[in-house]
Amino acid sequence: MGFLRLLGAVLVLALPAPSVHATPGPGGAEIMLGQAEAPMNGPWKFRLGDDPRWASPQWDDRGWETVDLTPAPGAHDPDVGLPGYVPGWMKRGHLDAYGYAWYRLHVRWHTPEASQLVIVGPTYVEDAYEVYWNGKRLGGVGDFSKGTPRAIATRPALLRVPVRGASGEAVVAIRVYLAPGMPRSGDAGGIHIAPILAEKTAGEARYVAQWAMTFVGYVVDAVEPFLFVLLGLYALSVGRFSPADRFHVALAVALVLTAALRANQVLFNWGGFEDLRQYTIAKYAILEPAIFLAWAHVWDRWTPHTAKLMTRLALVLAILMAVAGLVGEAAAPLRLATRLGFLIPLGSAAFRILREGSMCPLALSALLLVCIGLFAEELSLIGIQGIWFPFGVGVSRTQYAYALLIPALALACHIRSRPRSTDRLVE
Repeated sequence: MGFLRLLGAVLVLALPAPSVHATPGPGGAEIMLGQAEAPMNGPWKFRLGDDPRWASPQWDDRGWETVDLTPAPGAHDPDVGLPGYVPGWMKRGHLDAYGYAWYRLHVRWHTPEASQLVIVGPTYVEDAYEVYWNGKRLGGVGDFSKGTPRAIATRPALLRVPVRGASGEAVVAIRVYLAPGMPRSGDAGGIHIAPILAEKTAGEARYVAQWAMTFVGYVVDAVEPFLFVLLGLYALSVGRFSPADRFHVALAVALVLTAALRANQVLFNWGGFEDLRQYTIAKYAILEPAIFLAWAHVWDRWTPHTAKLMTRLALVLAILMAVAGLVGEAAAPLRLATRLGFLIPLGSAAFRILREGSMCPLALSALLLVCIGLFAEELSLIGIQGIWFPFGVGVSRTQYAYALLIPALALACHIRSRPRSTDRLVE
């Protein structure tokens, strides 16, 4: 029954909300709430930079540029599948622009008497934001109280609007911060899904539906780490029957590290325990280099004859990758070079597997699936589709690859643990 409610909430979120139409001239947008909610698509006034006075309803924004947040029919974000996605400011002429920006929208609203208004916060913003209603801060996602805003993963937010009545006018201002120092897509920056102005009951329903889809979007990333850890324990258990075979321990380490990376992504998007900087360092400076090194070590141990030169090369590449991860986006070329450099030790292992012929089809298939996960960014760069949306929820190429990898590696561990097979490998 709980699953059916969750599915129903996701389907509700997928339904389009009534659109907002702009009135001619500087008056802004007139929002009619007869249907209980309406996305604030704009057009908004937009400006890079930061000035607290820009929250004021009296500020003259007529010289600002105009940004329309109306999505194309059927548009959704490229990760989870949240509907209503539009490109960010880098795609709108502000390439490589980081830091602060403001959006302002002049609205006139009408509701039934004594209705309570809420704003359902934009569900996809890079990276932190706070909303103002006629100069009064309503809330947001992230912490702007210190010098540099603390950005966390954008999540659904429900903000109470301090007005009651049948109609009124307001200026909605949204302060946004895009943090530097991590890889970005070409359409990054700012608001990607418009906020929604709604009557309280409808807004709460939309808020719950958005959380349901956010949850469903990362369920696979939560399940696969659990299976990786179980498979690692299985590898250690069967490895006890062949203590001279070093493959099983190496495999368990690689699986646990990979599980940690996938699980950390879930915790970042669900929980808000990490800020963006902590998540970036954990992923790019610690876990990613360790995972590449661990998988290179696994496949080097598949055959009885290891390549010491390749082991040293993998270690050097991992150290350089960690340095690039600490430096951030300025070291993006170094990071890409080290990632691609791991094709050398992994290719060397594939050649030795092919030459020695030990469970060759199974080993090469598993190695290929590992590489699909490791080099996901590079595969996307050359135009290979990276995510699909069955039932409207995103499932990535890596998730499909790992779903096939788990049984392949379980079978490999089982076969290697048999005495005859192991004896031939380690003699």
